[in-house]
Amino acid sequence: MARFWLDRGVDGFRLDVINYLAHDRALTDNPVAPYAATPVATIRFQRQRHNKSQPEALGFVRRLRALLDIYGDRMAVGEIFDDDMLARQLEYTDGPDRLHTAYSFHLLNARAATPRLFSEALTAWAKAFGWPSWSLGNHDVPRFPSRLAADDPGLTRTLLLLLLCLRGTPFLYQGEELGLPQACIPLERLRDPFAIASWTDAAQDAGRDGARTPMPWTDTQIDNGWLPMDRRHLALSVSRQEQDAASMLNFTRRALALRRNHPALQVGQAVMIEAPPNILAFERRTDGERLLCLFELGGSETLFPLAEPSTLLDCACSGTVDGTAIRLPACGAAIVSLHPLPDTPRS
Repeated sequence: MARFWLDRGVDGFRLDVINYLAHDRALTDNPVAPYAATPVATIRFQRQRHNKSQPEALGFVRRLRALLDIYGDRMAVGEIFDDDMLARQLEYTDGPDRLHTAYSFHLLNARAATPRLFSEALTAWAKAFGWPSWSLGNHDVPRFPSRLAADDPGLTRTLLLLLLCLRGTPFLYQGEELGLPQACIPLERLRDPFAIASWTDAAQDAGRDGARTPMPWTDTQIDNGWLPMDRRHLALSVSRQEQDAASMLNFTRRALALRRNHPALQVGQAVMIEAPPNILAFERRTDGERLLCLFELGGSETLFPLAEPSTLLDCACSGTVDGTAIRLPACGAAIVSLHPLPDTPRS
């Protein structure tokens, strides 16, 4: 089947939870998982032990990679879900006979955007053979502006920029470029069985359906689709944001252009920099470029001192130069180009 689609010219494949491809050969029953209340998702009735991350799955990956290599410029990205997300993500990309890249739910399952969350991701891949992918949102989790940024527009921008500065391939889920919050949907309009089963009148949580509503291309759409349009999304439509130079959409375009124009952000190493606990600081480095990436994630204005000559890059970031330091507002960001110090003259 893969050869059929490759012959038709597809660029590659996205492999859903690829580490769940094979069960163990004995078809061993999974042990029962302990739970205080009946789980909404049936998968949580068991400890997923014998039906994931089996050696046969990596055997399939090797065969698929060999086929892809025959076709040249093709690729495969895998989705990983496991107890140790980062370790399994590394395993499935560790070698030229494995996936070109993979993403996991390390960021997708997060409920708080802390410096530690992102530093763990960067540190895990610091010396890895493979190449990671990262995403803050997709069709299986609540939208990140609500889940991680509490619907704060400034923090939403900072997190999107942070995603584009991570070492690896970033994936943007539809609507993130508009800053769409998690949609509100009445119970009678929900489609997702998990969302329906977990609904309470108090929470009124739309679950996965809250991230699956139609794209608001204009502000005049009507609710005749699979899911209804959240009226708040109409004010964030593409047609409205196109006209506003300061909109989230145009910020996203500037952030993407920043990544596209700086090799260090595309392929450079990521090196963690010591910083206060509310600051995520790392450098992206290539032979010809060093960029210092600063993100305030604790909600406190902070001065970050600079020990080297530098230039604050113009990417609509909220950080500003303050003497020999960068002033980061609460939930703000700055990308700084570091200049090499001049050689010390010889006597």
